[in-house]
Amino acid sequence: MIKSLSLIIPAYNPTDGWEDVFLRRYKEFCTAIPEQIPVVLVNDGSSKDISEGVRLLQRELKDNFHYVTYPDNRGKGGALKAGAVSVDSELFMFTDIDFPYSTESMVDVYQAIQAEQGIVTGYRQETYYTDLSNFRTLVSKALRWFNGAISGLPTNDTQCGLKAFDRTSKAILLSCKTDRFLIDLELLLAANNKKINIKPVLVHLRDNIVFTKFDATVLLKEVFSFLGLIIKYRIFRAK
Repeated sequence: MIKSLSLIIPAYNPTDGWEDVFLRRYKEFCTAIPEQIPVVLVNDGSSKDISEGVRLLQRELKDNFHYVTYPDNRGKGGALKAGAVSVDSELFMFTDIDFPYSTESMVDVYQAIQAEQGIVTGYRQETYYTDLSNFRTLVSKALRWFNGAISGLPTNDTQCGLKAFDRTSKAILLSCKTDRFLIDLELLLAANNKKINIKPVLVHLRDNIVFTKFDATVLLKEVFSFLGLIIKYRIFRAK
């Protein structure tokens, strides 16, 4: 029996034409499953006006489109929590607004969470780094090394932006304190401490994906946040 699933998409100042990419790739995913699944777009305090794109999606997707918005930017974690609390499904999946992972990868994650309990988390192969700047490659590899060495998780690619989870894991997500970039890491650490099943699934990025640039100030804050999460969940074993 197919379990109901909602797709959660955070949005913060998306690039022009985002709605066309969103609509096309969402429809590709639904056709491939094949199911018409609800999608929740969370406007994470964008400073640019995205209302025209939202209206297009409302016209095209009708009752399958849900829109959540608030005035202040909270970050990825805040957006995911706002999206998750707004819908009542058996399962949930999230990815980025440009659907950067291949349709086949999304289907693999969808099928895995239908068969599994807990969390299904995508992980990327080394070829992922060929499309990154030298600085971003260094940051990503360093984070994966630290994750492999000290996180105790079944994957070192905690920041892969394609994940799916069940209602039990949704409750864990909503209890997480992180509102920004490292929400993925906190979700996995908290779930792992509660003995929740975490299943890694290999995923692939689409060709010609454009990555956002890291802000050095934000990155420094995330380093301290990373250390705080490791202390909380690996040393003090918070649940």
